[in-house]
This record gives sequence, structure tokens and C-alpha cells, in this order.
Amino acid sequence: MQLNLLKLFDGYVKNYHTLNLTIHHGKHSFTMTEIEYFSRLGSMLGYSPFTEDTCNGENKPMDLTWWDKYDGEYWNDFILHLERENYFNKDEETLEKLFQDRKYIPKNVIGIMNVRNKERIDELLSIAKSICKIDNALLIFKTYSTGKGQPYFDEVYAYLLKKGKLSKPKKAYVSDIAGTLFMSYK
Repeated sequence: MQLNLLKLFDGYVKNYHTLNLTIHHGKHSFTMTEIEYFSRLGSMLGYSPFTEDTCNGENKPMDLTWWDKYDGEYWNDFILHLERENYFNKDEETLEKLFQDRKYIPKNVIGIMNVRNKERIDELLSIAKSICKIDNALLIFKTYSTGKGQPYFDEVYAYLLKKGKLSKPKKAYVSDIAGTLFMSYK
């Protein structure tokens, strides 16, 4: 089942403040909190989420997966693979993890990555288009590209990649109120 990944992004933007992330949190807190958000969302949608899933040792550990249709012995429907990466030098590795050839192919993937700037986003999109074999992929890039010097990313771009074609990006903005981070469309 293909998910409406842009609708999931809309919910992520609208509910970001409920994660209670602040300008004082470190990178690890962002990663764990955002993975937990998507894990809970998968549960609320009726899927079974797993963190650091290896598909019984068949794959490298995946940050989060959603599965459906358990027959008492096996999970038969790989709904979602999500990767969350903070480190700039692991952005290409993250794309490779999302789009690698593997025994179990997810129907949907989401990659959330911190990147240096808009130019790097364009480079990563070019790479993604060339290696993506997934029919429904959402790439979310967080960047500090406005140059305001704040201690947190302030622009978030979401690109839907469907069968090798990119959608027009959605752009959200991050701000803080008394240190708590909020995300919104302007």
C-alpha cells in the first residue's frame, strides 16, 4: 500500500511543536524523538513499527520500519522504511541505505537528513533520482541555509520521489518560542 507521504509530512510540520524539542537539545535527542514520533504514528495507523530492524539479519539495521499482515510466523507487508541522519558526512550513505537492493523491498521510504545548504540538497536529489528503485519516497532535508546564525535548522524541504520523478518541494520554516521549536508553512 502506497502511503500519502506528503500528507505525513504535513502532519509532521503541524505537530512538530508537540515533540517538545528545544534549542538546548542535542542531535541525538532530535533523532530519537523524531523516530519515536513516526513509530507512534505507524501504530496509530494500525501498523507494527520496529526500530533498528534488520529483517532477521537480511539487511543493515534500519532506523524504523512499519510492517503489516502478520500470519503468525512472518510479516508479509513491508510498508515503510525510515532513516534519520544528523551528520552531514553520512547523507549519501543514508540515501544508499534507503534505496539499496535487498530481499525485502519497502513500499514507501522516508529519509530525514540534516544538510549544509540548498546546493547540497540539489546534489543529493540528483543522486537519489539515479539510484531510487522505490515507487514512493519522501526525502526531507533540514538546513541552516538562511544564514541567520541561530543554533537550529530553520528551513525544511520535502521532496516526493515517485518512480524517479521529483515533485515540487514543500518548504517549512522552523522558529522558536521561548526556546521550543515550532515548524510551519508561511
